[in-house]
Amino acid sequence: MPAPVALVDAAVVREKSAQYQRDGFCIAPPVVPPELLARVIPRMDAVRHGEYETGKKPLNSWAGPNDTPGKLSKIDQAHVADRTIFETIAHPAIGEWVAALTGAKRVQVWAVQMLHKPPGGDARGAVGWHQDLYYWNTWWQPNSDVFTAWLAISDVREESGPMHFVPGSHRWGLLEGSDFFGSVDESKRKIALPPKAEWKDVSGAMPAGAFSLHHRLTFHGSQPNLSDSPRRSFAIHLCTEKAVPIPNRNIDTQGGGYDYLGHLDNPAICPVIYGG
Repeated sequence: MPAPVALVDAAVVREKSAQYQRDGFCIAPPVVPPELLARVIPRMDAVRHGEYETGKKPLNSWAGPNDTPGKLSKIDQAHVADRTIFETIAHPAIGEWVAALTGAKRVQVWAVQMLHKPPGGDARGAVGWHQDLYYWNTWWQPNSDVFTAWLAISDVREESGPMHFVPGSHRWGLLEGSDFFGSVDESKRKIALPPKAEWKDVSGAMPAGAFSLHHRLTFHGSQPNLSDSPRRSFAIHLCTEKAVPIPNRNIDTQGGGYDYLGHLDNPAICPVIYGG
């Protein structure tokens, strides 16, 4: 296993790594410094309202100046639009921790989602139960080592609508029924569990600057934000040296499609955050 310089307690690393292998997720302690968190919050708001520091637009969004109140705001590739957002999602401590937790020799960002869950408890702020691979299996070859680091920019308490994970679900295989865009209850009813599988979800509440790491097959979702402040985060999709893109992907770029994996050689879009 690599020995990242940012890690202080090897026992914590071993514990978290074992949990990731056993449960399909774990939560790393805060790694992004408070100073950077304070700087990135106003930049996230700027991008949500159409201000792009670099002059480059995000890929697409559920947000903007006319964003629907109460609805989850999800902006893809926001890091290309703002240097502070890029600095945050590419922070080397994230790469070092991910390498230590997974044993990866190389960790690269291949896609980013900026998420703003508004306060007030609107049901449109929820995320339905899903496996990430359900949406990725036309991008990556089978058994590619791809996963998500979900970085909390604000404190994520129980009332904030934290992600919930189903421990051990990464061993169930890819199932039908994932629905990121559906309600939590409806999406769960769509999932046909394998024989003897037991559904028991647990909270992923965490402080600002911490991140959860979850396997591509781990079921996860979240309830609305019942607090009085927004829940701010980034879903950072990562790949290792053991990930292989599907060649000749059928991407309808003329129809608005986007080939995320066509930019793996561009560090301004897909930075390598561990291993060079």
